[in-house]
Amino acid sequence: MSKKYNTKFFQEERQENILNILEKKKRVTTKDLIKKLNTTVVTIRHDLTALENKGLLRRTHGGAIRIEGFSPGLALNEKEKLHFDEKIKIAKKAAEHISEGDTIILDSGSTTSLLAQEIKNKKGITVITNAINIATILLGSDIEIILLGGILLKETSTVVGPLADETLKKLSATKLFFGTDGIDFKVGLTIPNIIEAHTSQIMMRISAEKILLVDSSKFGRRSLGVISKIEEIDEIITTKIMSKKESEIFENYGVLVTVV
Repeated sequence: MSKKYNTKFFQEERQENILNILEKKKRVTTKDLIKKLNTTVVTIRHDLTALENKGLLRRTHGGAIRIEGFSPGLALNEKEKLHFDEKIKIAKKAAEHISEGDTIILDSGSTTSLLAQEIKNKKGITVITNAINIATILLGSDIEIILLGGILLKETSTVVGPLADETLKKLSATKLFFGTDGIDFKVGLTIPNIIEAHTSQIMMRISAEKILLVDSSKFGRRSLGVISKIEEIDEIITTKIMSKKESEIFENYGVLVTVV
């Protein structure tokens, strides 16, 4: 491993740890981070500045705070590192919902990418996807793949836009598996890109069953593009332990909640 690559690897790992700490504490101090991550004040300040520039936190005097509510977009490789163990559990449970004869849609995302890994050995199913990385994962399997065309969002390996939407309108699926950047009980399901949100809306429209895959960090957050209201989904597979009030909301909406 080259020195340059080695440095980049540890920098990404350190910044991921900072974000994970912020998810739990909401506020961190530079002093605490130096102690927890066994590094220098210069390094921590550099990491906090880099994360602030990505819109992932806000610098304060002596530390940083989590940006509440609004969820910024992340590159796929950044999403994949966050809450990985939770996403694996969700993907494994979602795979149990897929049977021979199904035509499913796998929307782009880090959790749906893990689901693609889980179903590689299944037979007799068709996968419609707008994610280049998911199509690549399924290459060499016995699964029939329908890959959408359109505008490529390079950071997320996602194809969206009018061409993708028009193709989807000519198709039909038994199940849709998709994720979201934020779940707000008033606003609904949201992602940062409004064009991508519209493509996801079409996916919902052509699917008989709509199954949302989200880790616990997505609750109480929102982004720019609204996909749908919560009551429009059929099931949510998540790692979040629901409060009594949250459970009642989902029950009133007729949404099945599966906690893993």
